[in-house]
Amino acid sequence: MESIAISTYPQVVWRAGKKMLWNTIHRKPLKNLPEERVRLRIIEFLIRAGWSKHRISTEESIGKLAGTEMRTDIICYSQQFEPRILVECKAEYVPISGDTARQAARYNQHVEAPYLLLTNGVTDFWYQMGGQKVKKLGTRPSGLPENLSQFQKNFEYWRERGFAGEKASPVLRKWFMKMLPEIWDSRHYADIRYLSFNQELSDLNLSHYYYVHSLEEERRLAFSTLTTAYGGSRMTAILNEQNKNRAVLEINLDLLFDESSRNTTVYSNGGTHLFDLSDYFDLDTFLKPSELSEKLLEVIKEYAT
Repeated sequence: MESIAISTYPQVVWRAGKKMLWNTIHRKPLKNLPEERVRLRIIEFLIRAGWSKHRISTEESIGKLAGTEMRTDIICYSQQFEPRILVECKAEYVPISGDTARQAARYNQHVEAPYLLLTNGVTDFWYQMGGQKVKKLGTRPSGLPENLSQFQKNFEYWRERGFAGEKASPVLRKWFMKMLPEIWDSRHYADIRYLSFNQELSDLNLSHYYYVHSLEEERRLAFSTLTTAYGGSRMTAILNEQNKNRAVLEINLDLLFDESSRNTTVYSNGGTHLFDLSDYFDLDTFLKPSELSEKLLEVIKEYAT
């Protein structure tokens, strides 16, 4: 079934110019790793759904197997501090397999939780334990809501997750609150991917969640809004053809909404081009994600060769 983590994103923090994940349980920064992102997304859901963070443990040692220490991803405890749910997390691109189930079952021999959750942040598999029997569930256990649609995501939510910069002007904040829920909610989640990049663009770490629009055969455009280490806001669009990144568009949203010219840059084999995006279209006009993707492509094609 669809994961409880859909449309839930981990918090990010900057440390010494590096973008890292923020663990709300232990209140410390962590390396930005695929499995860690999924674990923090699950924790984010549980806390927002009302589960006390004081009754959620991560990486709890439960003994050794063949000389190797076993550590659980997540254990959720009841109000009586009895194990309630054992969660095994995999990266988003890793399918849940029989090996995953067997690992969780081995761990649960030590934990003895009545429920197991196997997840990659896209698909969840729920199981109920009863003695020596394991029952696969078709619905989530009672006590967990179906989704988080009833939870309002304000500007602070998007800022903490690296989609909007803290220095955004009031007019830019208003635009963020109109556009970000439209882009990142569950209606479009099939088109959302976390993309990792080894290289940075000026002061921008490009690794983030992106809306990926398939334009035609072997051509895709991915775009996102990101923050800089110093609280700035950017929008980036990356044109990929035949599995190779051909051009990158970077919009300085702070400059654009401050009506400053030369707010946008295209990087490609044809060189670097700096210009005013408002000469091409008004970003403040409401556009659906697919429509925005088409507009950004038109701008890139003007300069990329």
